Amino acid sequence: MSQKYLTTGQAAIRCSVSPDTVLKWIRSGLLPARRTAGGHHRIDERDLERILIQPEAGKDVSSRQSPDRHFRYCWEYNGSGQLLDSCKECAVYLMRAQRCYEVAKFAPETIHPKTFCKKTCDECDYFMEVHGQTINVLVVTDDPELTDELKKAVISGRFNLEIADCEYTCSTVVNHFKPDFAIVDCSLGIEASRDITNHLVEDPRVPFVRVVLAANEGEFPNECEKIVFARLERPFGIVDINECIDDMMLERPNSK
Repeated sequence: MSQKYLTTGQAAIRCSVSPDTVLKWIRSGLLPARRTAGGHHRIDERDLERILIQPEAGKDVSSRQSPDRHFRYCWEYNGSGQLLDSCKECAVYLMRAQRCYEVAKFAPETIHPKTFCKKTCDECDYFMEVHGQTINVLVVTDDPELTDELKKAVISGRFNLEIADCEYTCSTVVNHFKPDFAIVDCSLGIEASRDITNHLVEDPRVPFVRVVLAANEGEFPNECEKIVFARLERPFGIVDINECIDDMMLERPNSK
């Protein structure tokens, strides 16, 4: 069987983290790597896939077992996974909206041409497939009290919740969870919050995730102002997350 070896930069792109993070995984023993004659690291692609599928032992990356959810955007559904030319100018795609039937309520037909709308939304095959599917929310925090609070509260909540406590666990969760919303707790520090936010926004595995930063005065990474959907004040809880999602479902388009 042929083996494919990746550079630290290629591995970083694959995981949507920085090359420095990949080096930290190697030095900690989490990610096996070999050295070239020139002293550069090379990573077996299979080892990288393994750590993405199997989160680091001892790390809290999930609040509960989330159900299978096969959500597709309308342009994926109508194009069988491909972006059709007829979708490229549609308001739904341009806004990076989560649900076309939400946009259809407000957008004029000139920007939402309803090319594939043969019936009313209630009768649409796509609507019937995705309507009522539970939203996926990822919270990135290393606050144990907040983690415990969210775990207890979400049992009867309206969304699936996963929790990651660092950049690495965030990447592994994204690999299987595909969040609609990601809330980054800025108590992680300005630099860590900035890096996690940038990687989420640029991650091709979740092209339309909506990122929220939870921060107090002085904690917010200002360079992320234009790429996040909203802010939350800390401390925050399940009620704040629910209200934030309600506010964002039809708000400004993703900057991605």
